[in-house]
Amino acid sequence: MIFTYSQFLLAIVILAFFWMILDWFFEVLRERGEARRVRKVSRECHLCGKIYREKKQVKLSRCPECEGENIRGGNRRLG
Repeated sequence: MIFTYSQFLLAIVILAFFWMILDWFFEVLRERGEARRVRKVSRECHLCGKIYREKKQVKLSRCPECEGENIRGGNRRLG
């Protein structure tokens, strides 16, 4: 099978396009994983809104700014 010069260039362009799509896809996956790791160790204070890093993953932590207590996970109590 003989390829012409235009078919060869078209194959290069198509391969480059697929390479860019794969690169974009893996970048999105990497960013999601990184955001998940950041959310795992950071906390937002419900009183002052400051975002701070937790030293340990404890159920109850104190905000370094206003000393308010913040509960890890969803607080399902109403009222």
